[in-house]
Amino acid sequence: MSSGPRTASGHLLPGIERVHLVLTTYAKGEPVESGGDISYGMPPQALVWVVEVHAKRINWNHSVPSGYKPPKKPYTDFSVVMSARTGVGTDSGECRCWPLPLWKVGDLISLSPNC
Repeated sequence: MSSGPRTASGHLLPGIERVHLVLTTYAKGEPVESGGDISYGMPPQALVWVVEVHAKRINWNHSVPSGYKPPKKPYTDFSVVMSARTGVGTDSGECRCWPLPLWKVGDLISLSPNC
């Protein structure tokens, strides 16, 4: 049994505990994930999946601004917005903010941690 997706350096999401997703439009879903900043050029009416994962920690190796200091406690939540037609991710991020208010933008689907 896997405990999360793998990266070259190990597990991206070790100890996945919960997964939620919702099918909605970009204009409704992207602000939930980002806090309101629609900035990636998808048409507002485009169908998207908003996926959020809660895990014991997030090991996301990505570029950060110069001077960035990681949080004292590890991030535990990862979310992504992806095109329902192509599967291409448009927005993603990590935080300590589980759960996002996905129920406000569509029918919420909860999956087991082993999905």
